[in-house]
Amino acid sequence: MKKFFLKLAFLILFVALGFLAWRNFEQHRALDDLRGEIAQLEQERRGLEGKFASADRPAKPEEQAAVRQRIEQQTSALRGLAFKSPVHYQLIERADLRRVLVDKIKEQYPGQELRDYGRTLATLGLVPEGADLLNIIVSLYGEQVAGFYDPDSRSLYTFKDLTFSSNLDKMLLAHELTHVLQDQNFDLRTFPLKVKDNDDLALATSALIEGDATVLMTRWYVESVDPGKMLGDLTAIFGQNTEKLREAPAYLREMLLFPYTQGQQFAATLFAAGGNEALDAAFRNPPTCTKDILHPEQFLHQRATPERVELPPLNSADWRLIGNNVLGEFGTRFVLQQGLDAFEAQLLAQGWNGDRYHVYERGPDGPTGLIWITVWNDEPHAAEFEAAYRKVAAKRDGARAAVDLRVRRDGRRVTVLQSSDPSFMTLWGSLGAP
Repeated sequence: MKKFFLKLAFLILFVALGFLAWRNFEQHRALDDLRGEIAQLEQERRGLEGKFASADRPAKPEEQAAVRQRIEQQTSALRGLAFKSPVHYQLIERADLRRVLVDKIKEQYPGQELRDYGRTLATLGLVPEGADLLNIIVSLYGEQVAGFYDPDSRSLYTFKDLTFSSNLDKMLLAHELTHVLQDQNFDLRTFPLKVKDNDDLALATSALIEGDATVLMTRWYVESVDPGKMLGDLTAIFGQNTEKLREAPAYLREMLLFPYTQGQQFAATLFAAGGNEALDAAFRNPPTCTKDILHPEQFLHQRATPERVELPPLNSADWRLIGNNVLGEFGTRFVLQQGLDAFEAQLLAQGWNGDRYHVYERGPDGPTGLIWITVWNDEPHAAEFEAAYRKVAAKRDGARAAVDLRVRRDGRRVTVLQSSDPSFMTLWGSLGAP
């Protein structure tokens, strides 16, 4: 009996040891499996880190050059124009962008020209009195610009740390490369981009140039996009800082956007009608006013022919001419929006067929005076504008010092004369103005 219990004890011990050995084996196997999973996860983590690192790190110079060359080839093929000489890239630090922009603006508006332009726009009610145009414009461009082409130096400015890791980086380069193609094939320096006495002409010219490039970059994105990076593109677009754009005076904001938004519609209409050949024809015979840009279907059949308006200078030692310009359909619409709703202003401004204004000031901080002559397609439009401008002046000048306003219509021609200084009204009255 004793032997039986001894055998039973050994059997139980053997089973227990076997069970423990099996449990130990299972635990080791589970541990090995866990270690394998950990090793696999670690490998995947390192792989992801490598991908992110390669995406975020600045591309090496030779890598950047290869990407740029590929996009140059794509842009040339899409636009149907050839590069006639190598593209000159000017790589700058992001921190240097503001300085470069300030230098470019001061070069175009030396001395007090930008200050005079700001006071001129304030007299028209398009910006607040005392607006710092230099700071506003630089802030707007600094917030939105990712690169730009300078026809004067024939250099494409872009950032040194540009990684080309996103579709957007490449798309924006295609946009700027389109400007290089435009310049090398049509010589942008001969275009009236810097004319200072006809904003309407300069804005229409800019809309052709930027509209063409905006249509091209859209085509590039459709044909060359990396689908795996589209979510990142959307995140970048919706995360873009537009604070300065929202805070800017509406006229400056819309004037900045006009070449891209309306220009894109204009260029897209031409491209749909005749492809690259239609765009090339527009560069050989460019639009001359924003009326052409705003109504591209009409431009295709019969371009606008606004009447030229001349104003004699005011011969007075007390009054200095600070503004001599053309508002065009685009600018006239904004003046009208000060007294009408946007839709009414847009409809009325479509009847525009020419204008010119002079703004004078008597002393740096003294009163200003405006004389503005507009020409309309027909007498009903002229009569409608005459009545509308009285509403504009009443609404705009209500909070100002007393402003004398005189409006006279002669057929299709309307003359506006206004100032808070009686001497200005008297001087123009002696010249036959209303």
